[in-house]
Amino acid sequence: MSQNYVIWVVAGPAGTGKTTVAEFLSQDLEAPYVEGDSLHTPENVHKMSIGIALTDEDRGPWLRKIVSETVQAIKAQNTPRYGIVTCSALKKKYRDIIRESARDLRERHGWSVSVRFLFMSIDEEVLLQRVRGRKNHYMKEDMVASQLRIQELPTVSEIDSVFLNVTGKSPEEVNKLAKEAVISLQ
Repeated sequence: MSQNYVIWVVAGPAGTGKTTVAEFLSQDLEAPYVEGDSLHTPENVHKMSIGIALTDEDRGPWLRKIVSETVQAIKAQNTPRYGIVTCSALKKKYRDIIRESARDLRERHGWSVSVRFLFMSIDEEVLLQRVRGRKNHYMKEDMVASQLRIQELPTVSEIDSVFLNVTGKSPEEVNKLAKEAVISLQ
C-alpha cells in the first residue's frame, strides 16, 4: 500500500514567525513538527553564529534532509498525512532541492510525497527588531540582512506555494491566514 505524505514547509527569513506558525499548524493539524534549524550541521551553526553567511554548498545537505526527516517524524507519530517543517527556503533553487527530495522518496520507496510552501514575509525593520530581541540564537541581525539580499519570493509558477505578508498582523491573524493557506492547497 502506498503512503501519502504532505509536507508543509513554513518558509521565510529569520524573524518572520515561522516557528510560531509551524507550532500552531502542528497542533491544529495534529501533525509532527520538525524544527529545520535543528537539521543543520554543527559546522553550519558555527558559521552562522560567528556571522558567516552559508553558501549554497553549505545549504545543500541540509536542504536534502528536510523532507526525509519530516517523513520520519510522520512515521514515528503514525499520523495519517501531514508533517510541518520550518526552513528558510529563501531561493527558488532551494525550494527546488526540497521538491527533488520529495521526488527521490517517491522513486525510492513508492511513497506519495507532496511538498507545499507557506512563505512568510514581513517588513525588514520588524525582522531586525525581532532578531535583536532573541537570546541564545545563532541567527544575528547582520545575517537577516544577508537573507534578505538573497531572498527570492515565490512566483506564480510555484503553484505549491502560498505567500503571506504578515506585516502588522497579530499572531492570531497570522495563524488564521496560515490555516486558510493550508486549506487552499490541500
